[in-house]
Amino acid sequence: MIWKFLLGAFFFASCSAEKVIIIGAGAAGIATASRLLQNNITDFRILEAEKRIGGRIHSVHFGDAFVELGAQYVHGTQGNIVYQISKDYFDFKDETNITHVYYRTRVNYGDDFIKEMFPIQRDIWSRSVFNDTFGNVFLKWYNSTVLNTYKNDQNMLNYAKDAIKTAECINLEETGSSSWFDNIASATYDVLPGSQLLSWNGIGYKIVLDIILGNYPKKTGYNINKWISFNETVTKINLDHDKVKIRTEDGAEITSDYVVFTPSLGVLKHEERSIFEPNLNTEKMKAIESLGYNGVMKIFFEFPNRWWGNEERIYFVWSEEDKRSFIKDVPFGPSKEGDHWLTWFFNIAIAPNNPKVLIGWIAGRMVKEVEALTNEELKYATMYAMRKALGKTFNVTEPIKIIHTNWCTNPNFRGTYPYETIESAKINAIDALYRPIVSSDGTQRVLFAGDAMIQKRYSTVDGAISSGFREGDRLVKFLKHQK
Repeated sequence: MIWKFLLGAFFFASCSAEKVIIIGAGAAGIATASRLLQNNITDFRILEAEKRIGGRIHSVHFGDAFVELGAQYVHGTQGNIVYQISKDYFDFKDETNITHVYYRTRVNYGDDFIKEMFPIQRDIWSRSVFNDTFGNVFLKWYNSTVLNTYKNDQNMLNYAKDAIKTAECINLEETGSSSWFDNIASATYDVLPGSQLLSWNGIGYKIVLDIILGNYPKKTGYNINKWISFNETVTKINLDHDKVKIRTEDGAEITSDYVVFTPSLGVLKHEERSIFEPNLNTEKMKAIESLGYNGVMKIFFEFPNRWWGNEERIYFVWSEEDKRSFIKDVPFGPSKEGDHWLTWFFNIAIAPNNPKVLIGWIAGRMVKEVEALTNEELKYATMYAMRKALGKTFNVTEPIKIIHTNWCTNPNFRGTYPYETIESAKINAIDALYRPIVSSDGTQRVLFAGDAMIQKRYSTVDGAISSGFREGDRLVKFLKHQK
């Protein structure tokens, strides 16, 4: 199958040349380009899959402020490049906010229990357990402690059993995997000091791209659109002796000395055997195949009034009775082995600085199929679930507008963020993945950047930016040496 990148309104002649081609104008691609521009290197072009920059940073105006269809949080402060370059311009909102749990229409049911899931998750990650999955390690602990604690309290025991899926969803929201039996128990990921849930307070994560390019707070930096081509199609990346040839769908060829490949791991996993000519080496292909990449889904609801009072974040724990109701009353959408997709709708939270907007989260193995539902179907189902959980406490009104994400079904992304598996940790996959491809003349010709291409901070925007800076600095060194 031919890999397709939509590239843009820049039309090449039948054969053209650039010193550097950057594939992708997400955080990593923009960071790479910024390093070139800062060193007065302008002979490059960015080929972008979408009609916009940002990649999985996608801030859109909805309600009274910007909401994040993609990346939402700054994870940690000390040592976080995103926080460090932005902190002088913004007061970030710490969304480690008040959390309540609703179970069988009752509020505050086991609030402390759910709150404990986050430090427990961090504790499990901090252990040196690289030969087991998070789900296995968690359930061993859970069965021996929590379920044992409540063995003589039938009500709490039922709750604890029903809450297992909510606990899994919390893990999947952070890792992006489709099951906690896929992702590794001990992360090789560095948890930086500071809040892990800092948001842009309705201003939009996209601002970080302006900061990188010197266009914030004043637009006095680089007009990056001059170097970007939107909406075209690339079918092949061919590594020749001392050049890299990129072929487009219309038959044009672009020749460059270097290529920086920044698309998501999801794209790379899907088309790894058809993108590059010659094929990637065995080590790199094993790395691609061993790493995990799936996704989560967000739904944004704008309401006519703020019916949820002072609530900031609500977790749902669905009972067996709830699950039977979903199957009966919401007969559409995916269901696997009696597991209804709506049971993976686990969380709603306020949107920062956006008083009439809520964000709903869906995780799990059916996200891709759920993305294919219409807005009307999603609205009916999720409002049914919200009224079932919250209807006795609040007057839950109909939303006036909803939008939802489609990262898994979009062929330019195929998911949200990467995660480590037992196999990827065993072979040190990330290290193998971002090593440059060397041409027959001994030159590093094809470079790799992105949120899967960096040790310790994979799956984050700051990791993607750092990887882009790394490859930009590498290019600057190469190009200055040539002069």
